[in-house]
Amino acid sequence: MAVNSGLVITLFILFATSLSIGYGVGVKAQRLPFSAEIGFNEQQLSFLRWWVKLALVVGVLLPIALCLQAWRQPSSLTFWGGYLLVVAVQLISEYTFSRWLVPSVVVPIGFCYTAFRLWQLLEGFTQLSLSPLAFVGFIGVVLFWAANLVMLMTLAIPTVYQGQRLQE
Repeated sequence: MAVNSGLVITLFILFATSLSIGYGVGVKAQRLPFSAEIGFNEQQLSFLRWWVKLALVVGVLLPIALCLQAWRQPSSLTFWGGYLLVVAVQLISEYTFSRWLVPSVVVPIGFCYTAFRLWQLLEGFTQLSLSPLAFVGFIGVVLFWAANLVMLMTLAIPTVYQGQRLQE
């Protein structure tokens, strides 16, 4: 089954949403070994401000440009439409759940959605017919999201993970 099919995307969004709500409720109830807040220091915050701007350019604007560049190719429009839908749902989820539940919920949301996005891009690599310039842009998108996954594992997750809680 294709990762960019409506069914797979819908099931993933339902899974990620359920996981996010479970995380938020578990952290709020102090049943999970994660902090409610993200404890970034000033240097990390400075890096993340730059990283979010890069994510906007490479992860959102560049894919929109690649989609527009291939507007006459229905398979390309379907691929980039699915990609951008997943990005939009991620951003809405992060905004909503970080206010409704706990701010640190953006970390597992980002991790799940980034992993799924890389899966989408891997499949897209085999489906899309890209011009040489579009190929370079596509590789840039893939490399950014791979780096984002590394950043989440090395910077964000250690900041919210508190280790095992002592049983009372």
